[in-house]
Amino acid sequence: MKIQSYKSNYKPLSINKPQHKIFQTKILPQNKQPQAVVHNINFKGNPCSEIKNAAKFLYAKIRVSTLKKYIEKTKEQDSFVLRHFAMEPFEGLQYGIKAFKGMTMKEIQYMCENLHVIAVNRGCKNMYGYCYADAKPSKSAMSWEDFTTITKGLKTLKKRFLGLDIFGENIPISKEDILYRTTELFYDSDCMNIAVKDKKGKVYDFTELATELYNSTGRRTAFDTSGWYKNNPILQKRAEKYTEYFSKPENMEKLNAFNVSFNVFNASYIASIKALKKGETEKANRLRERFLYNMANTLFTFIPLVDNPKFHILVRSFDSKAKNAKYFDKNAMESLIKQVLTRVQRLCKDDLAGEQKYIKNPSMIENKFVNLYIKLGLLDTSLNSSGRMKKFMQEFNIKAPLLEYDESMKKVVADLKENGRYHKFIMHRLIDTDGKVYHMNYARFIPTEIQLNLAQKNIPAPKLSNMTEDFVLTNEILNRPEVYITK
Repeated sequence: MKIQSYKSNYKPLSINKPQHKIFQTKILPQNKQPQAVVHNINFKGNPCSEIKNAAKFLYAKIRVSTLKKYIEKTKEQDSFVLRHFAMEPFEGLQYGIKAFKGMTMKEIQYMCENLHVIAVNRGCKNMYGYCYADAKPSKSAMSWEDFTTITKGLKTLKKRFLGLDIFGENIPISKEDILYRTTELFYDSDCMNIAVKDKKGKVYDFTELATELYNSTGRRTAFDTSGWYKNNPILQKRAEKYTEYFSKPENMEKLNAFNVSFNVFNASYIASIKALKKGETEKANRLRERFLYNMANTLFTFIPLVDNPKFHILVRSFDSKAKNAKYFDKNAMESLIKQVLTRVQRLCKDDLAGEQKYIKNPSMIENKFVNLYIKLGLLDTSLNSSGRMKKFMQEFNIKAPLLEYDESMKKVVADLKENGRYHKFIMHRLIDTDGKVYHMNYARFIPTEIQLNLAQKNIPAPKLSNMTEDFVLTNEILNRPEVYITK
């Protein structure tokens, strides 16, 4: 994923502060405070325990109301971005929200902007050769209570902002780009393995997590899997449940994408190539067949979904021009696709002749395969240097260009140092299982000092790979004073 930049409609302003450049804030002039409004205050139901906090909270509510009227009056709903407005007048709006205890409004605004990941689970045992997240088997997970602390906190904050966008969806160059309107529930985990427990031990799987996220915040998520071992009865049953659940339009509405990864970097397939190189033909064939068998079963299990435009098959390999990539290039990928489709067709015919769980008549097979051919034909050969890719290429002596991010991240760090929450580059936020917040673009991470108030905040999450080691985005940087400009 490339780091993108955008041109702000608001010109930077230099002020007499060390190295500060702040974007123009479109807050109403300070000499035009809203008129006093009489409120009937019930302190029992107020989010503030002290009168001084209650007053601050009410003042923040008045300012939100003023902001709302200003936006409606100027018809700026389509271009509204919360970061373009000073946050000091809204300080106190967060009072009583458990997740944001101890956080300032500037920190909260920054965290919400392009909130792309709430990592309810960390860790993966699939060990793909190309894993941009460099996922490790070690795992950690949020509790259901911590997850709902976040979702309910965001819901409450959005309500207090009178429904104004708190996620910065109008920042992207293309408003139609669903990437920026997606909050994924994973980073280095396979969605088939995502599930959390509450204090009583009840398990909540992906369907329940996606529903809670959507109902509380209006954020859609994405489902992403590389498949599973068919003989695992728990995962097979779970996959069949997901197929039935997301076959219903009202449930697919909770997703921006349902993705199946099909590539040459599967651990079983790589192991089969290693065995083949050693002359262990029987072992190589067994491992290859396991890969083909599991991938075919994955596509067959999800075949009721293939007609949906949100269903994607992510096909990745090296380009055919890559050196020493005979078993991992475009030609190898096309061969694997043909073999998998042959097995999927066999599974469809067996279903038609037997249970008819998914295939009710012969024409269904033809219709489903039209979409499978189309979606399997979208091959992606643009691979990046994150995670295990370089190590994989060294092991097989593969020579091919990779997308590099180290140089571009130097610009990102310099920009954050100078502009704080008014940074110029479009990047995302990730909330980890321990509530810590990171500045990220998938390929690289920048740590921040923000941490949500979760019950499990003292249980460290596994370290993220590709972390910037020499810079932390501090709260001091994010909380720099606003500049008020009147026209």
